[in-house]
Amino acid sequence: MRPIKPKPSNLSIKLGQPSVYNPDFLRQRARWIRDDLDPQIARAGHDALHADDILKLDDFLRQLLSAKLSIEDIRSSRIHLAVLEIAGRGTRWPKRLIERCDAVKAAWEVVHGPLQGMGIALYEGGGRLQGICRPEDLSKELLIVKWLRTPGATKLSPIKALRSGDLGFKPGEWWISPLFAFRDGIINGAEAEGGIVSDLAGAYAVVMTGKSEESSASANEFVYQARSSDKGRYRLTAGTPESRHPVRILRSHTLRSFYAPKAGLRYDGLHRVAGWTIKMDAKKKEMVYFISFKRLPDQLSMDEVLRRPWTEEIEDYREYKRLRKLARDKQMETTRLGIDLATPTGTTSMDGIVDVCEDGMMAPGSGSAEEDNSDLACLRRSAVTSRDATGLGPCGIAETAETMHDVHTETGERTDSLAG
Repeated sequence: MRPIKPKPSNLSIKLGQPSVYNPDFLRQRARWIRDDLDPQIARAGHDALHADDILKLDDFLRQLLSAKLSIEDIRSSRIHLAVLEIAGRGTRWPKRLIERCDAVKAAWEVVHGPLQGMGIALYEGGGRLQGICRPEDLSKELLIVKWLRTPGATKLSPIKALRSGDLGFKPGEWWISPLFAFRDGIINGAEAEGGIVSDLAGAYAVVMTGKSEESSASANEFVYQARSSDKGRYRLTAGTPESRHPVRILRSHTLRSFYAPKAGLRYDGLHRVAGWTIKMDAKKKEMVYFISFKRLPDQLSMDEVLRRPWTEEIEDYREYKRLRKLARDKQMETTRLGIDLATPTGTTSMDGIVDVCEDGMMAPGSGSAEEDNSDLACLRRSAVTSRDATGLGPCGIAETAETMHDVHTETGERTDSLAG
């Protein structure tokens, strides 16, 4: 009897063919669809797609349809956004690919719910900022201290950036903000205004923002206008052997330049100082340094570098800003509420305790079930900081001038308000 060959499982793949269960492979495919194929179709229609690309994409979509992907892998790879991109462009993509994506979309929504509401992973598993920070980390200084206290944070040092060369970074690498570039060690500060990374020995990097780049016809050559307060300009124009070392150039999205990234901060490669000019600014009455840079020929093509940030990176930037705004608004609301609770409306109860009220409503009397409520306890504790407080009364409630007087009970008897 001939042995029966086992049926290959869904996880089995052809030799050399990546698996759709690999999140990195899914992320690469999503990036290929959104940043390579979709712009081609947007410019020239679906006829611009090569036949091989259509076949490759069709085969990939069939794999997605038969695979049982977890929602974590889908969200972290953004493959659901690539599927929605094709399914939502009925007149742009080839009909067969649209039908495939409609089928994938329907199958996933049965299991995971609407793809539109799935969102993206930023701080969660597989997200760019997983384990790095949280939306509540609004203070730059406190976040840096948090990083320093994290095991294995020895690389978080300004000294690391005070070295020549690329330090292992590749042209096109991108960060949401200079703060995260500082964490990785390519620059020595997390300041958003940019400037020259330097010490007494030389200059090592330039973060360009605002109007610091003069207009130029080529992305490989440009003129940088150094700020008058930046002492690093002396290192760039020193004319010493140390000043001839290549310099790392980073462009911020705040830079007014055709070559600036759409969002965040991007490393554009190593450059050499080709010359400089010093001019007098008649308005400011100060000397202005215009430093010419030329990109090293062995660097990755600027055509490739200018493709960054990718669509997923722009989404990360927007999500980062959105979540930080929500956290900031929540913090401001908490602060405002704390101020309001610090000056509560108060009335003296029969036992001499100030009953804290909200919106003019008297709090429940002593002995009620609601008095043990944690929110009410918080309200009572906050009353200690009342502006009219002169001391602490019963139960830790702040005394006011009113509570220092005797009050009448229901029976008409008088009692000392401090007697409890």
